[in-house]
Amino acid sequence: MASYSAVLSRPGVARIMGTQLLGRFAFGMMSLAIVLHVQQIYNSYTIAGIALGAETVGAAISGPLIARRLSAWGPRRVLLIVASTSSLSLVFIAFFAGAAFWTIFACLVVGLTSPPIQQIARSLYPSLITSKQTSYLFSLDATLQELLWVFGPVLATLITATYNSASALIFMATVQITGTYLFSKNPEISGMKMPKSKRRLGGILRKPIVLANFLINLTLVATFGGAEVGTVAVLGIAASGVVIAALSLGSIIGGFAFGHRATTKWALLKFVTVVMVGYSAVFLNPTDLVWITICWFVTGLGVAPAFATMASMISVSFGTADSAEAYGWSNTGQLIGYAIGAAIAGVAIDHVDPQAAWFVSCIAGGLSVFLALITVRFNPPLNQKDS
Repeated sequence: MASYSAVLSRPGVARIMGTQLLGRFAFGMMSLAIVLHVQQIYNSYTIAGIALGAETVGAAISGPLIARRLSAWGPRRVLLIVASTSSLSLVFIAFFAGAAFWTIFACLVVGLTSPPIQQIARSLYPSLITSKQTSYLFSLDATLQELLWVFGPVLATLITATYNSASALIFMATVQITGTYLFSKNPEISGMKMPKSKRRLGGILRKPIVLANFLINLTLVATFGGAEVGTVAVLGIAASGVVIAALSLGSIIGGFAFGHRATTKWALLKFVTVVMVGYSAVFLNPTDLVWITICWFVTGLGVAPAFATMASMISVSFGTADSAEAYGWSNTGQLIGYAIGAAIAGVAIDHVDPQAAWFVSCIAGGLSVFLALITVRFNPPLNQKDS
């Protein structure tokens, strides 16, 4: 823990990390809050699913595109424009009860204007630390992100139950614009100059490390889609929240315990293998609440370290001009992966049985392991020392 404390003691790190988490907190509430609200307004899970899909597609598209605007307009200006648009769209969704088309369109806008807070923060981090602290910082960052997925859904449910679903959306909009404004006010952000990339949009995907990052993020997060949908189908809504939270808890513990140990080219393969072991073990007792909870906890032990390792690889491989877009493609891969995993799991549950969702997670996890294995040679070493 001393090394994590040393990272946080570096000038600006704790402040930027804290305001980043506040600005991104709405993301942890987004999926559940949109589904709850749209379903209540239109009394249709189909419309709710389409609305959430529109937001996901928008966010997947926006990552790389907005990253390209950071050098032209400056990070602070981009952040304030997109956060204002996204927050106003959330308020519109909260109060609008007309044709479903406009609600779905507003959800698309929410996704298209997702503030690129994480891309900016991760592009800035290397300038705030020493090179030997890279794995510690990205491990800490990835681990703390898990707090969004632990508390976000719980808060969305609590606000909706206590007040109404519109209140949850208004709360998200308020937190997002406030957090983004505070993040953008950091002197390191407001004075940040991002050089223009010399590559075409998407050209960075020609770099093996970025393409591998994109594909592994996609397949790894596809496992979550299968696991979360399957957990609800197998155990019911009441128990699923606690069980899924076990995965995030395991991820938090794994991040602090193992994330900084990513010092060789084989680190990512080791972490995604841990994820695969957790998913595979569920078949030993696929309907038992306690056993599924244990399996998801074991799975989580590899999650934050895997994400931290991939973020560190981008950090040491590219300069500021290209790292933001590279992180944007990683985020796009995650969003596409979750949507694919959840959709296939839903079909498997409807046409086979609830436990079929576990196969979706295992197949996606197996692909993650395979991709991590065949791309080992492209991984940069992360055990650099300061000169």
